[in-house]
Amino acid sequence: MLNKTLLGSAAVIMTMVGAQAADLPSKKAAPATYVKICDAQGAGFFYIPGTDTCVKLGGRLRVDYDYRPERDHVATATAAATGTGLNTTGFYQRGNITLDSRTATPYGTARTYVMVRGESGSGTLRQDGAIAFSMESAFIQFAGFTVGQAAQPFAFMSSWAYNTHYWTGWANGVRQISYTANLGGGFSATLAVTDAQGGGGPGYPQVAGAAVTPKTTDENFAVYVGNVRYDQAWGAAQLMAAYTAGGSVTVNAAGTPEAGWAIGAGLSFKLPMLAAGDELQLTAVYADRLGEMITGDGTLNIPSGGAYGITPLGGPAVNFANGSGYSLGAQMKHFWTKEVRSEVYASYLRRDLALVAGAVGTGTTVGTALIWSPIKDLDIGLQVNYLRAGWNRASLPANYGGGTGSVSESNVVTKVRLERNF
Repeated sequence: MLNKTLLGSAAVIMTMVGAQAADLPSKKAAPATYVKICDAQGAGFFYIPGTDTCVKLGGRLRVDYDYRPERDHVATATAAATGTGLNTTGFYQRGNITLDSRTATPYGTARTYVMVRGESGSGTLRQDGAIAFSMESAFIQFAGFTVGQAAQPFAFMSSWAYNTHYWTGWANGVRQISYTANLGGGFSATLAVTDAQGGGGPGYPQVAGAAVTPKTTDENFAVYVGNVRYDQAWGAAQLMAAYTAGGSVTVNAAGTPEAGWAIGAGLSFKLPMLAAGDELQLTAVYADRLGEMITGDGTLNIPSGGAYGITPLGGPAVNFANGSGYSLGAQMKHFWTKEVRSEVYASYLRRDLALVAGAVGTGTTVGTALIWSPIKDLDIGLQVNYLRAGWNRASLPANYGGGTGSVSESNVVTKVRLERNF
């Protein structure tokens, strides 16, 4: 009887507790928030949680080791006078971090893009070993407009290799306000106002023998650029033109800024009949008092003294920005297998100083690279580049680095490069 009473009491208590528990508020676990992939903007994009903006993080790390045996006459003379040696090898490291954000709007995609670069080196490439940081790209795109530091609308050729060629290219882009209209059928057109970057150094009045003072190195005068481009499955074609009313590096005999202009064309052909990914690119540019359009950003793209160990086109005191000239370039990429490819490129440049008879500088470059990609986005390559630069010093005044006779120098650079993209 006692046992039945205890069991009955326990059952009543459990029933009452359960009823009270049912009356208590319940707290459910918050739903987990997962990263949502943004396929509409391409591979690697994901939505920022709580927004309709897609973002992609990326970057690149490049490490070079190179050997360049020859040095220019100026460096050789300096070394002999000071008793110092000449570096023939060097390391170079460059790391880029990129942030690309995009939001779909009724006016098209609103995009912001930022690329920050850090670099350091030793020996032939950066003797001080210092670490330098810079903003490589930073722009906003909306409704056809691009504002900020972005790709130069005048350029056409891809920069498959830096410091190896004479043709229009800006690896870091230029500061600009531009508008691009898609005209349909593969046609597009761009108009832009850009900064004059890589203009070729300070300007000098163009009077032979005159004792002059270099103009300011400030190159922030406006250059107006336009192009018409045609893209198809077989490749692309582009016509481009540029004009400036003048600035610090485009001056006449009196030292007054003078107008400059440039025209150019580019063609690219995809060659799937050879191998998937194969491509041939060609370009030609002529410029008058707008020398940067021949070579692009002289600090990165043309074979500068730091890149080859020689000082091409007249030595450190010579400025060819005020004259006329042209450049021709070609490069081809071929995949031997999915993991192994080669690149070949060549260019030629001629620049004349206005009003100084016979003052001509020329440059020729030829290069090749063999690249192995054992895994996706990892390149291990061997690159060999040849440069010959020449100029006539006899007709140049002393302030242009004048002297007796002509100068012709050459160098061969062998480079091992590892590059990882992510």
